[in-house]
Amino acid sequence: MSESDVVAALVALGFSLNESRAYEALLQDAPATGYEVGVRAQIPRSAVYGVLRRLVKEGAARSIPGTPERFVPAPSSELTGLLRKRFEGSLSALEASIARLDVTPQVPDAFSVRGYARVLEEAAAVVRRAETLLVISGWPRELHALAAMVRQATERGVFVVCFSHSALPDFPGKVFSYGLAEQDLETFWQHRIALVSDDRLTLVASAEGTDRDAGVVSETKAIAEVTTNQVALDITLLAQRSGTDVSATMARVLGPRVGNLDGLLNRTRRA
Repeated sequence: MSESDVVAALVALGFSLNESRAYEALLQDAPATGYEVGVRAQIPRSAVYGVLRRLVKEGAARSIPGTPERFVPAPSSELTGLLRKRFEGSLSALEASIARLDVTPQVPDAFSVRGYARVLEEAAAVVRRAETLLVISGWPRELHALAAMVRQATERGVFVVCFSHSALPDFPGKVFSYGLAEQDLETFWQHRIALVSDDRLTLVASAEGTDRDAGVVSETKAIAEVTTNQVALDITLLAQRSGTDVSATMARVLGPRVGNLDGLLNRTRRA
């Protein structure tokens, strides 16, 4: 049975699969008996009444007395408000409990992430933490998922530089792109994403859209510099091929590293 978005969302919020299916069945046709819900939601008759009573207990459904007993769903606005209040209360309790432990856990300089959803979550975290500079390299599918947050970063004064081999229409920041079709590139390249905020926090990951995607989040400055330098090299090669002057952008991205290197090279030539 292919699960709907409603069922998937309820399962993610902690409802069991059968509870989620039963709630959706009630949304589609109510009032309904347990038998009717069981048929529609494909829940065994021996289990459906227990499932419905748990929904009633959780405030997600209402019971209508009678013979037979029938059920209706709680209005969606009421259910989402109830869940929001419960989760906020649970988060507040967790924060207070952690604070009472009076410990500060050590944060590793680098850690791995697995799964496409987690990769995008950590990418969003890198964007949100940027204060002055955000360097990005990736594919349209992943970058468009981050576009709203990147736009917010530019609005708070972050200088954003983005490189992609594919076309990126309307992407915020300073964008450098070859303008190639994403589907053509996919015939010989896999999706990858790299972000560096403030020359400090880095995410480098695969982004094929599966649970097998993996990446590394690092606060090691050397990793940030290497990743930034790679994106800068991609932009420089693009500029050479197109005859574009990117010196001003490179000065913002690489900082004094550019000027110091030019100075050394000039002194070497004169010698």
